[in-house]
Amino acid sequence: MSHWVEKKTNFVDIETLAEACKLIGLTLTENERARGWNGNSIKAEYVIKLKGKYDIAFIQKDGRWDISADWYDGSVEKAIGKDGNNLKQAYTAAAALKVARAHGHPVEMQRTDNGEIKLVLTVGARG
Repeated sequence: MSHWVEKKTNFVDIETLAEACKLIGLTLTENERARGWNGNSIKAEYVIKLKGKYDIAFIQKDGRWDISADWYDGSVEKAIGKDGNNLKQAYTAAAALKVARAHGHPVEMQRTDNGEIKLVLTVGARG
């Protein structure tokens, strides 16, 4: 029996996804096998290897990279949040940082007490 469950995302840029992983202390690797329940594994182009017995695979569908993982024991949720929400927030922050920096705007990233990411963008007056 397979326990792999896919969660849709808005991850379209793999470099931004790699940066998002770094923001939450994870590493995105290429061409790996992701581990799941009972020794099952799947080959994926991109994988986050976790310390526990399960990993996170990214499967490309419709131009985006969806999450595929065995969520059973809670280790995946602990690493990336419920339904991957912490990773999704980090991806949004990484994308915003990329755009702001490309336009020459200084950006400061802060963590709130509850672990959320807060970006402070400084835009100079133009005139």
